[in-house]
Amino acid sequence: MTDTASQSTQPAAETTKGRWRLVGADPVTILQCLPDMDRVMLALRLDSFMHERLGTVDSVTVEGGRIRITGAEQAADLPADAFASVVLDITSVMRDKLYPRLEFLDADGARLFSVTGLEGPAPMESALDGFTRSPLPVEPPAPRDTTEPAEIDPADPGLALLEQLQESAQPVTISAELSDLTQSWQGVIEKILPMGGYINVMTKGFHLHLAGGAVAGWETDATGHRALDASGAPTGLRVTPA
Repeated sequence: MTDTASQSTQPAAETTKGRWRLVGADPVTILQCLPDMDRVMLALRLDSFMHERLGTVDSVTVEGGRIRITGAEQAADLPADAFASVVLDITSVMRDKLYPRLEFLDADGARLFSVTGLEGPAPMESALDGFTRSPLPVEPPAPRDTTEPAEIDPADPGLALLEQLQESAQPVTISAELSDLTQSWQGVIEKILPMGGYINVMTKGFHLHLAGGAVAGWETDATGHRALDASGAPTGLRVTPA
């Protein structure tokens, strides 16, 4: 692990709430700490959907310039050079529980990938002990959107295909692809909850939150289905037979 000293930094053990850049830390080395973080949520957030894997990580391996994250409920394949920096955010509170999050950013500061600790800050902070933190301003919460979300159209192409696959009870693979990052889930679609403007596929180890109206159609061939937006461009969502 890298430990870069600086007057503006403080060790991880001194605080449990705030927002910091992990100074001089190799993102790959940080990812290799995932097996020590207990249950985590790995998330790829694209323009129109979020693909989330929930569970423990068994291993993180690097081979041929690719990072592979595996576990009983985890599967991600990432380029080893995708991330320029990592931010640790321990400010998110839901139902009185603090959820720490690692944000993996590209050279422009855009978040490509994130890891959220599902068992509170302690497992993540323990795994990151030894990395130096440089404080960042805490971002104010986004203004609450009081607009009533639109109802999901029963004929929505995204909903229609997912419901068809749910009814068939056949195993499928649902993948998210972003800038050569891929995260996938394989299983039977058990529950679909259209609510809050999203089509939500919910299982114990996987969540898909697909914005209503985001899928204008599907490009279908022998390998499966690729979601297209209103302009006919791929959205990054793929559904294939398992």
